[in-house]
Amino acid sequence: MLNILLPTDFSENATNAISYALNLFKKEKCTFFILNTYTPAITHSRFMAASAKGEILEKCVKETSEKGIVNTLNFIKTNHRNPLHHYKSISSFDLLIHEIVDIVQREKINYVFSGTKGITNFERVFIGTNTMRIIKAVKDCPVIAIPNKNYFEKPKQLLFPTDLKRSLSPEAVSALVFVTKIYKCNLHIMHIKNGNMLDKFQQSNLKILQNYFPTVSQSLHLLPYYANKSEIISAFIKDNNIDLMALTYNNRSYLEEIIKEPVIPKMDYHTKIPLLILPT
Repeated sequence: MLNILLPTDFSENATNAISYALNLFKKEKCTFFILNTYTPAITHSRFMAASAKGEILEKCVKETSEKGIVNTLNFIKTNHRNPLHHYKSISSFDLLIHEIVDIVQREKINYVFSGTKGITNFERVFIGTNTMRIIKAVKDCPVIAIPNKNYFEKPKQLLFPTDLKRSLSPEAVSALVFVTKIYKCNLHIMHIKNGNMLDKFQQSNLKILQNYFPTVSQSLHLLPYYANKSEIISAFIKDNNIDLMALTYNNRSYLEEIIKEPVIPKMDYHTKIPLLILPT
């Protein structure tokens, strides 16, 4: 039984991410935790929440949260009825990130899903702010970021860019192993070279990584560092019809480097496919 956390603000992005999660794990026994958090805005005083007016405001937003969760569950029953899936609802007066971290630990969550807008014409950002906060805060399980209007299709081509500087544990890549196995995906391992050859440590890490996928069709791509990593990855995604990209997150990971790079117009394909962020 998988435990999957689905935070929602009842937006189109969040609903789309929920639909993607339900489809991705359609054949798996799962408990889905539908989470909405609320924190009434305090406009007059930091102590307003304790006043009568503050209590009325809190009651109002609580009712809105609970009603939104009911509507979300009705949407699921109408569009994603599945005897393998069970649901628990959580409406919490708390900050989103605090509540997510607490639930991940308390309920032994296996995956957290987050809807993200990605790049828009108004704000050139790689991943939405809330999604990035979730990625930085959640250390114990994978986070899957679903771009807006990315509707579920069975993943066939998976990309895993890596600098091969870290030896990944079986637990770190277990989510990637799981998805590649159940969907019989082709796995593309990408390394963007700073030099001509891999050093012995990188070669060892590559062998360990490849051994985690003994029954999976996989290919290795050693690409020259001809531009920033965002450009290289985006071009590869476009040219190879990649459905899902996996990345690890730490202070020196590809994800951290990509976030800091300027986004190139017309080279934003990595923001149009789901991202599977692996714990390290």
